[in-house]
Amino acid sequence: MIQKLKNYLATPYFFNPSFIFKLKVSAVFGGFVFLFLYIFQPFYISFYPEIIFEFTLGIGLIIFLGILFFLTISPLLFKKFFNEDSWTIGKNILFIIIGIFFMSYAIYYFGETFKASYNYKKLTYFQYLFYSIMVAIIPCIFFISYNEKLTRTKRALKANKIITKRVPSKKIVSNTIKLYAQNNKEYIEFDSKNLLYITSQGNYASFYLKKGDCVKEEIIRITLAKVENALNDFSSAFIRCHKSYIINSNYIRDIKGNARGYLITLKGVSFDIPVSRNFTKQSLHHLLK
Repeated sequence: MIQKLKNYLATPYFFNPSFIFKLKVSAVFGGFVFLFLYIFQPFYISFYPEIIFEFTLGIGLIIFLGILFFLTISPLLFKKFFNEDSWTIGKNILFIIIGIFFMSYAIYYFGETFKASYNYKKLTYFQYLFYSIMVAIIPCIFFISYNEKLTRTKRALKANKIITKRVPSKKIVSNTIKLYAQNNKEYIEFDSKNLLYITSQGNYASFYLKKGDCVKEEIIRITLAKVENALNDFSSAFIRCHKSYIINSNYIRDIKGNARGYLITLKGVSFDIPVSRNFTKQSLHHLLK
């Protein structure tokens, strides 16, 4: 049971960098809290008939602004902690818990200040914290489970589309690939069967080509996205397995790792190449077939 919980908490979780997504999440949770408190009036709220609407609306706005602040500002301040490649369900839950503690204090300060002129019963911070946890726990669990499943499904579909690409119907009469640099003057030309992998270095791409028993590196100024588009038109053997790597799947020797991160071993390459989380275990092993 404990091991299953550890495995679940270690499950990769996608931290969506989109501001629109963060805005929607903040609005949904803020609106949910406002409506829940206003309609059901739990936790002494029914004792405040004169200010129920303003009081619950204020709490809803605090939740909205608090979540938006945490989702937007925190990744900018703690970039290493919010690294997408190491983000897990456990980290996401910890992030939510920290957020609840801080927003509970903001709600406590607002609530007690707002109620002061009405002589209503005073509540402690820990009461506000307890009530916040009671309101947040169910929607947070539901959201994490639903979003993780939805994201995993989308990524699996995307990975399968990448894996199942087919060679275009046009007839290829040569294995020679010729790619021009951004200045349209320099170029690199090679036999597709000799390409092991390509990696990016800023605006430059390094091509690692098999030359007999050796591997030779050739560099030109070109983006990896442009290289990817050109290779996709040529053969389905070339897979962009990571934001910084394109590999020749014909040279794959082994795939290792787990759900937290997979690595690809290529024949003739002395190190393991990282794999984007867009790829599922099934789609990666499909490359070995």
